[in-house]
Amino acid sequence: MLATQKIDAYHTETQEDVTREAIVSAFRTAMVGHFRSHVPGTIINESTLLASDYLNHFQELVRLFEALDTKPQGNTEEILSWRPMTYEEHFSKSSSQDKEFAIAAYRRAPAEIKGCFDDAIARLQSEALTLVANVGAKLNSGAGLDTSCIEAATRMRGLIEEATTIANGRPKDKSGSRGAFAGLFGKG
Repeated sequence: MLATQKIDAYHTETQEDVTREAIVSAFRTAMVGHFRSHVPGTIINESTLLASDYLNHFQELVRLFEALDTKPQGNTEEILSWRPMTYEEHFSKSSSQDKEFAIAAYRRAPAEIKGCFDDAIARLQSEALTLVANVGAKLNSGAGLDTSCIEAATRMRGLIEEATTIANGRPKDKSGSRGAFAGLFGKG
């Protein structure tokens, strides 16, 4: 048997036994396991591989809305210049000692969890920009600023809570169910 025939025979046997998708899946599982083994003592959740510290960026906007409600003069410029950052942008600018690990773990978070988290963040970012624009309009007119700020802070808190529960692994509700997130976190 020629060398090329041996290689072709080996390649054919390998393809029949293991598909590329199976290899990728096994590698991904191994990487997630590796990351999880390094999580204890960090800001990263072991089951999701996400760090809820990212949401501090949005908590800052809530604080700005609340401050603007009580003292508009000192916070106007800061709130109007607020812009959302991505998870990776936030951690790249962070002073956290876990920032590089947080970015790497995020990239390897289980796809279903990361997808839910990214969807929640997209809603949060979109709503934040809308609320900043609405409050900015109230700053110009002066009418209803306090109500707009209170409503904006309340709306942001709800969206932040949604993203936080995903990042931290959705806790069971009173019925013992994990609702729409059942099965995503690998813990019953």
